[in-house]
Amino acid sequence: MKLLGMTMVLAMLTGIGITHAVAAGNVSAQAVASGIPHDFLYGLSFEGKHGIAVGDHGLLMDTADGGATWRKLDKSGVKDGLFSVVRKSGKCMAAGQQGSIVRSDDCIKWANVPPVTNARMLSIHANSKGNAYAVGEFGALLKSSDWGASWNQLAVDWKSILGTEAEPHLYSVNVGEDGSVIVTGEFELIIRSTDGGLNWGVLHKGERSLFGIHVGENGRMLAVGQEGLILRSVNDGKSWTPIKSGTSAILTDVWSSPDGQDAIAVGIRTVVTSTDSGLTFSPEVSKATTRGMHSAVKGIEGAEGARTAFVAGSAGEILKLTF
Repeated sequence: MKLLGMTMVLAMLTGIGITHAVAAGNVSAQAVASGIPHDFLYGLSFEGKHGIAVGDHGLLMDTADGGATWRKLDKSGVKDGLFSVVRKSGKCMAAGQQGSIVRSDDCIKWANVPPVTNARMLSIHANSKGNAYAVGEFGALLKSSDWGASWNQLAVDWKSILGTEAEPHLYSVNVGEDGSVIVTGEFELIIRSTDGGLNWGVLHKGERSLFGIHVGENGRMLAVGQEGLILRSVNDGKSWTPIKSGTSAILTDVWSSPDGQDAIAVGIRTVVTSTDSGLTFSPEVSKATTRGMHSAVKGIEGAEGARTAFVAGSAGEILKLTF
């Protein structure tokens, strides 16, 4: 799917409002925050009980109590739409329209970073050492080694990867604690670099777009994309198995619990869950899960070990899903 198509899909979706908690298959769903119909949250990140969400027109929201309550942050100076955010070691970075990247040393007061590209940046991630990558349209790939204070654009030999002159849109990025980085995008691309972005190895490619990836422990990975596509790997990306998702909807993001037992994938009017390490998925059917656009999902462990995931999307709504 080309980026224009994805943008048009997002623009056509309408918002959803606060709903009561409902049981839906494997999870219970409850809206814990919402905005006006024109609000849209695209990115979400958690670190312990602290979470941050970003969206249209520099919309910034945070929680300090494990997602129970959310507040809007001052967005002075942040005007562009933000599509992705990461919180690590108490610091935050977000990326979005026209190459915009903003950062914060406390995840409360934000500042713009001088742009190095005007490409739309669709995903950003970092490790606890401050090594960060951002990816976006037409093969844009940026790297920072100083918590996002400065960025360099990386050159990628896409012809050697794809066999064509195409510059694929890149939709998600994950940075490991060892500095390795995994990127997904068009053509079912999953590529990895272990040398700081100098060289890239192809883990997977195909025909559809992959919009989200979760890199778990012990070599477990899940990737999601067009037409309900879910790919699963249990050997650190050496091989991938297509998993039936039970939907043909676009899936935009995926999260799995630390032990790999539970997983949630979200998308357009769709939430699908797994409780068997991603071997099978089933739809969650409720007013909260089947209306609107769900763009991002992140999970945390509850006080008593209960799995809780938060889903951000249209109308500035954040859903709390509890296993």
